[in-house]
Amino acid sequence: MTAYPAADSTKSHLICAAGELAALHGIDNVSTRAIAERAGENIGSIHYHFGGKDGLMEEMVRGAIAGCRHDVEREVVAELPEKPTPEELSSAVRQIVVREMDDLFRSNRPLWHSQVIYQLMQRDDELYRIFRRDVMEPNLDSLYRFLRLIDPSLTDEQAFAHVAILKMPIFAHANYRKAMLDHLGTEDFSESYFRTLENLLVRQTQLLLGLPQD
Repeated sequence: MTAYPAADSTKSHLICAAGELAALHGIDNVSTRAIAERAGENIGSIHYHFGGKDGLMEEMVRGAIAGCRHDVEREVVAELPEKPTPEELSSAVRQIVVREMDDLFRSNRPLWHSQVIYQLMQRDDELYRIFRRDVMEPNLDSLYRFLRLIDPSLTDEQAFAHVAILKMPIFAHANYRKAMLDHLGTEDFSESYFRTLENLLVRQTQLLLGLPQD
């Protein structure tokens, strides 16, 4: 079946509207009528293009997942030499943080992507399983392999704790963006703030892993 531009545009409008509303009100609290109204589309188009609300929400989740650069760590590890020095591993820690921050805050990704993903991590259904299979497990696998280049003795629990310390503050700034900006009294995070956050995350990780600080 030929995909016409108008049909693609309608689908895109509906997916974006569903994501924006899910970010605002929660995935389970969004009606098809509200989605259609926000998208400026006929409510029947949801059934026509997605088979109903469940199909639309699954496509919305896949859209958010597709926006994730869950290969950041894999890219960084691939760029390392076969036997990296402590200095090269230390630099790789910074590259992971910088690329994650670039992806969330300096790209054209819609804000609702990270907010929807945050909600997925608190669910136990097919949407969560899609996210876990396509994003979480590949991401953690790459990070564990990277961390064990630094310390081969790390258990899964220890490796996960390092991952949480390194990455969760970045995600928190995306998911609680409005509250944080309200507290700071500004409309957006400044580059100087991002540099401070970057240095704190990088240097604490370097210190905890016994790497030289750059």
